[in-house]
Amino acid sequence: MKKILVIVVLGFLLSGNAFSKHKKTVQMYKDYNYGSDGSENYQKLETKLQDSKLSKLVEKKIKNRDKTGLVNYVLFENGKIVVDQNNYNKEIIKNNGLLRSNSMGKSMVSYVIGHGICKGYIDNVNVKLNDWEILNDTLYADNTLLQVLNMTAGDHNFVGEKKYGQFKDSSDGAVFGKGTNTIQKTSIARNINKWFRGTNKKRENSPYNYSALATHIAINYLISKFENAKEYKKFLTTIFRDHVGVKDRVSFQKTSWSSADFNEGNSRFTFFAKSHDYLRIANMIIKDFNSESCIGSYLRTLYDNRVNKNHDGYSAHQSGAYTKQYGGQFHMSFVDLKNRVIFAMDGAGGQQIVMDMENGRVVLVNSVDQHYDWKKLIYNVIKKK
Repeated sequence: MKKILVIVVLGFLLSGNAFSKHKKTVQMYKDYNYGSDGSENYQKLETKLQDSKLSKLVEKKIKNRDKTGLVNYVLFENGKIVVDQNNYNKEIIKNNGLLRSNSMGKSMVSYVIGHGICKGYIDNVNVKLNDWEILNDTLYADNTLLQVLNMTAGDHNFVGEKKYGQFKDSSDGAVFGKGTNTIQKTSIARNINKWFRGTNKKRENSPYNYSALATHIAINYLISKFENAKEYKKFLTTIFRDHVGVKDRVSFQKTSWSSADFNEGNSRFTFFAKSHDYLRIANMIIKDFNSESCIGSYLRTLYDNRVNKNHDGYSAHQSGAYTKQYGGQFHMSFVDLKNRVIFAMDGAGGQQIVMDMENGRVVLVNSVDQHYDWKKLIYNVIKKK
């Protein structure tokens, strides 16, 4: 009996060690996208690195990348970068430092949509989506843009985490909980025709239902307002190069690269940028939120109209799992941080950008597979006033 127990324990430990090698990576780059080039007149970031308990902890976890998965950590506070460490794997180095957002890109989509409203491509966040022909005779046409951004589109019987989150690989990008029915690589037109034609939204106040498709609907609704891809790319340039001031190219991946038709809705939310350009975007979002500008008003509207997630419990391992509310593609209302205005971006594999809108603090983390201590490295840092 003791011999059997030893074998079982050893098997468990060996499987854990094998898992810690992190053969899986979530940092794959694909070069079929809509994007913006950077500028020589980029947003300058002041650096004053600190020697602290946190910086020493980050250094330890970064060096131990094969076990923690951590490849990049940046802390920005009091107008300066105070922690800035990375240990990129071969894939990221090969891609010249570009880091994949995963679902953090949902928040980037929202920011782009806000600029689309401010530039007059969309009237306001409460417009009905029934003026995009592709959505005709579907539940999505019954929604306002804000409802789709808030993940309350009433699509929970088809896709998303509310009904299908318990199934592997299904909570975000598959229809009816089946991984083989992924919507991530398919245009909006094809998804709508296959799954949603003839559907309707059953009730106005639908429950929160986290879904990749809702984000794809939102960004491609905006794109439908442009004549062609060239015009849309020019628009992205006015946001990221001219307004934010990124230094290097940033981009959104397309959904269907083999037959990518601009008019079918072929943009997905997956975003690519270098570490400091992610920080530049986050820093500008905070500045915008606190400004009297149109985009500032949009961001405050998202916060004011956030919805309850109504989860049964909360797990302190990522922003999406440890927040009680959601507002326009941002995770909000962290557990035990009542009345703190914090916007969080959250992506698979441990990608995180958390922004304290009142104190200007940003925590940025990228990883190849999440085995770092989220509470110590992110939550405990952002909760300080």
